[in-house]
Amino acid sequence: MSSTRIAGHALSWAAGQFRDRPAVVFRDRSFSFTQIERRSNQLANALIGLGQCPGERLAVLLNNSVESIDSQFGAEKAGQAYVALNARHTLREHAAILNDAEASALIVGVEFRELALQVRSLVPSLRHVIGVGWRDADVLEFDALLARASDQAPQLPVPDDLLLRIAYTSGTTGQPKGVAYSIKRFEARLANHFSAMEYGLGVDDAMLHVGPLTHAAGVHLLPCYLRGARNIVADRFDADQVLARIAGDRITQLMVVPTMLSRLVEALVSNPTADVSALRRVHYGTAPTPTSTVHEALERLGPILRQQYGMTEAVQPLCVLYPHEHLQDGLPSTRITSCGRPTMNVEMTVRDTDGHALPTGEVGEIALAHRGIGEVAFWRRPDLERESIRDGWYYSGDLGRFDDAGFLYIVGRNKDMMISGGFNVYAREVEDALEAHPAVAEVAVLGLPNAEWGEVVAAFVVRRPGQAGDADALAQHCTTLIAGYKKPRVIEFVDALPRNHAGKVTKNDLRDAYLARHPDGAISQ
Repeated sequence: MSSTRIAGHALSWAAGQFRDRPAVVFRDRSFSFTQIERRSNQLANALIGLGQCPGERLAVLLNNSVESIDSQFGAEKAGQAYVALNARHTLREHAAILNDAEASALIVGVEFRELALQVRSLVPSLRHVIGVGWRDADVLEFDALLARASDQAPQLPVPDDLLLRIAYTSGTTGQPKGVAYSIKRFEARLANHFSAMEYGLGVDDAMLHVGPLTHAAGVHLLPCYLRGARNIVADRFDADQVLARIAGDRITQLMVVPTMLSRLVEALVSNPTADVSALRRVHYGTAPTPTSTVHEALERLGPILRQQYGMTEAVQPLCVLYPHEHLQDGLPSTRITSCGRPTMNVEMTVRDTDGHALPTGEVGEIALAHRGIGEVAFWRRPDLERESIRDGWYYSGDLGRFDDAGFLYIVGRNKDMMISGGFNVYAREVEDALEAHPAVAEVAVLGLPNAEWGEVVAAFVVRRPGQAGDADALAQHCTTLIAGYKKPRVIEFVDALPRNHAGKVTKNDLRDAYLARHPDGAISQ
């Protein structure tokens, strides 16, 4: 049964609690909780004044800015379903998502002006375009719109099953896949975030956001806001600037993807006297992190690393590897290759292709259940619901295994499992072996077609600066760590691995590029 509440109540509550304390810092401007409250109230009232009804979809195409926070908070107070667009997408990709969501309004930054003018004719449902820092004949200007609106909270009553967000996942092919969050389901996700916290978070904390707030970095925005912590928002990630902000703003919390963590370590090597004493937690995740990078980060930063495993479709986090679990007897633990153990509100099993639970140590598909799984999770995609939600369990597509102590080890995605000569090979296992070589900075492993073996294991390697390891040396290195049938038969060196906005390696791009160069398939070494 649905209950009713005031839209955005928690946001207004936090503003009432912390009032004149700094809530958001962007570039050289600081905004108090009262100012953020008034700005988001103005946007909410402006949207309501435009005729936007509860449940309608408000899309946002903005880089990190105070307006990106206004948009998220204002949408919630107006009962709008917030749809974050990826700044790296093409016109065609934006149009596909906007049409799939049937967005009725779009807030867009000046840097995307030309794209916004083009996309409008491709999205029949789009009634309003609101420009941040610009206007046009049929485009409203953000600041002017807010100036005409009341800065008092709308006090809009809404049901708790009202659509709050549609989060489009980082898939690179196929029909857009939107994950739908009602107010109730999002609150369950937020409650899980707080219940998994082993650290204090309050008015003395400052979180530095270096990734897009519209995506993974935004996971920590609302928890910090509700606890009265400062949200320091960066335009982009720059390792040297991050070190300067940590020292200057006394940053206590930082979230990074693996590539950011690696660059941060490199910056600390170059600047060993950098003051990082304020840091209490460095959260990392979104993609597998090389073991060597974690070792180096522990050496430079101390036992403050915290790994999270999660996904758009479910609560955050699903698993946590806590700081104390990174060490054993003062040395890096072997369990840093895991993603920790399931959080309190999550049930998790590993299952075979028939859906049967597998015993400890065996690899299978990770299936999970928590409050909210079993509801309609996908936006207008009943095919995905039938495919992935069965008997109240969500089948994630991730492959993993549990150890005797309940730690979960991710070995890849379903599609990352290769069958070579009749044997199953998991990409993550081969990547871990290669990353143990001192010449390897990053690596992506995938299967390539081969007439004799069906598939052969291929590795695309980024060398560490100053290292000159060759393919033969890496292949020989692997023979000491993994079985011969798992050893990569194709090893290519690349300058960088292709990634999507979430920092995940797009292996399809590597595979397609290789096959374009070798149309007859992979030749095993």
